[in-house]
Amino acid sequence: MVERKNGGISSITAVRGSTISGEILTRLDILGIKPNEKLGQHFLIDSPSIDLLVESVGSGNTVLEIGAGLGQLTESLASKATRVVAVEIDRRFEPILSELSKRFQNLQVVYGDAVSLRLEDYIVDKKGDKNAQIIASLPYHIIEPFMRKVTNLPIESATMVVGKRLADAIQARNEDSINFGRLSLLTQTFFDVQLLSNLSRDKFYPPPRTESAIIKLVPKEEQEFRANRRDFLLRKLFNTSRKSPLVGNVLKEALEEFAFSHSNGTLSKRESNQRDRRSLRVDLKQARQEYNIFGGLPIVPKHSTSMTDRDHLIRAGERAIIDSMGVPEDILGKPFDRLNNDELRILSKALRN
Repeated sequence: MVERKNGGISSITAVRGSTISGEILTRLDILGIKPNEKLGQHFLIDSPSIDLLVESVGSGNTVLEIGAGLGQLTESLASKATRVVAVEIDRRFEPILSELSKRFQNLQVVYGDAVSLRLEDYIVDKKGDKNAQIIASLPYHIIEPFMRKVTNLPIESATMVVGKRLADAIQARNEDSINFGRLSLLTQTFFDVQLLSNLSRDKFYPPPRTESAIIKLVPKEEQEFRANRRDFLLRKLFNTSRKSPLVGNVLKEALEEFAFSHSNGTLSKRESNQRDRRSLRVDLKQARQEYNIFGGLPIVPKHSTSMTDRDHLIRAGERAIIDSMGVPEDILGKPFDRLNNDELRILSKALRN
């Protein structure tokens, strides 16, 4: 049975500073729980760090908290945000979290694996407003699959407590860095990354094996992808990777979409083809000069081209661009998800060309 004070569980937010660690120990003792290291259960006990996470939340926003645990952060979030959805995989914490949900009408507790849940069901606003934020404490083994889910969620930001090694990987921009890898490409393709704070081991109970950091990710706007060919291509590679298409085929398709987005103001080839048939007259010479996309192609004849002619020219242009990038054939002939770190480094550098 959970210890009660004044008719409810003792408030962590009322017991600040060094006493938070004592409160954590008390709750664990009452529940008869030992933290599960396999689930990454290292509870944040540092008052300024908890405050920093809470300060990152907008007062009118919905907050999706991943890893509610003993509720030491959940309580503070529920006191500020309009709505909090707290996700916890370990039902041993249910007595405390259930008590919190009774105290805070704006708190919903969901039990399950954050990687398996349809998170959009809990945060999508009926009006389509982008007012949801994520606060998460993530163990190493779920960070990449979780980040894949987050990339397509309609969120304002994601603020995460991660291990130092993960933080270094997320921030690594130089392909020659030992920390650079798939996680670096994934986060930097879809987000602007900001380091908020470094956390020493003693900020947690029990102390983790390494230091940690608080990282804030803000999704890039659609116009940023339209303006940056490299990010546009990488986004396509990540978004299609589960279907296992070859890198070369994805790049060809993405280059065509990128060309249409510039010449027709839309990302959809199909929508572009539905426009007035008179728009099929394509001046590839002008496109070369303005967008540097169809380099090395012969100038298109002045007469109107058919769809077949245009498609052949576009495909030739795509191939010319890929050749100019210098992407090795063995990488072009593999699915993106099967590239190792060395191959990812080579591809990342090539896409800068």
